[in-house]
Amino acid sequence: MTQHPASAPQAVQPQAGTVLLTRSPGWTAWLIRLGAALRDRPNLDNHVAVVHHTDIHGTTWCIEGRPGGVGWRDAQHYLASRWTITNAAQPITPQARIGIAATMRALLGTAYDWDAIAADAAQTFGLHLPGWEPTFRGTVPGHVVCSSAAAYAYAKNDTPHPTGDRAVTPSDWETFIQTQQWETTT
Repeated sequence: MTQHPASAPQAVQPQAGTVLLTRSPGWTAWLIRLGAALRDRPNLDNHVAVVHHTDIHGTTWCIEGRPGGVGWRDAQHYLASRWTITNAAQPITPQARIGIAATMRALLGTAYDWDAIAADAAQTFGLHLPGWEPTFRGTVPGHVVCSSAAAYAYAKNDTPHPTGDRAVTPSDWETFIQTQQWETTT
């Protein structure tokens, strides 16, 4: 295994609202990366989490979308992984950071968006999932995946993020971070 080209040792703890883009083990994670590779998209990472806070014991907590619904996670393994990249270089105001963290907290318990997973898989093969809408249409999402939860929180707090909302993938976040698209996003 080779090291992620954009990885670097974590010198400081990431702040609230920082996106952690990482690589998870398992066959479903592999399928997400394979789907991105088949579309000739960045495919080294497959999961997105957003830093919420660091507690008094030094534990950094993030919030992430996952098959059981949006929930808390100790970010230690993500921060220690050679595969993890962040948008720590993205300028985000303190108010936006607080808002992003609060929005992610408000999403706790939100169900997983299996339709978005199916639509993404279909798109890999040039198919369209009938009836699937790729946007939240400005409403609070009733279902999210990890990457769309982060995109929603950023959009709600008027902070640059990958284009789209419900259809945002980890690959979109990887492109956004690696190319520092926040510099060109309005």
